[in-house]
Amino acid sequence: MQHAKEKMKDGASAMNAKATITQAKVSEKAQAATARSHDERDLAHERGKAKVAAAEMELHQAKVVHREEAMEHRLHKHTHGHNKDNKHGGGH
Repeated sequence: MQHAKEKMKDGASAMNAKATITQAKVSEKAQAATARSHDERDLAHERGKAKVAAAEMELHQAKVVHREEAMEHRLHKHTHGHNKDNKHGGGH
């Protein structure tokens, strides 16, 4: 079940990243089309590349958070109920 949740979160993050990347590329093309000089076109291209790289970085960071949450859930699930100092066990 947890694996399915992780996959869903990854998919949602990927969709958001792809939307951001598409917006960055459209913005880059619009800026390049309205640029008056070659330098302005190059600058628009560099801005677009930076936005795409930032979106990809956010996607990877989101995936790391999803993996950490899943690992924490698995660890908590496996250690739950194994406390030696509970009120019935007396801490052997």
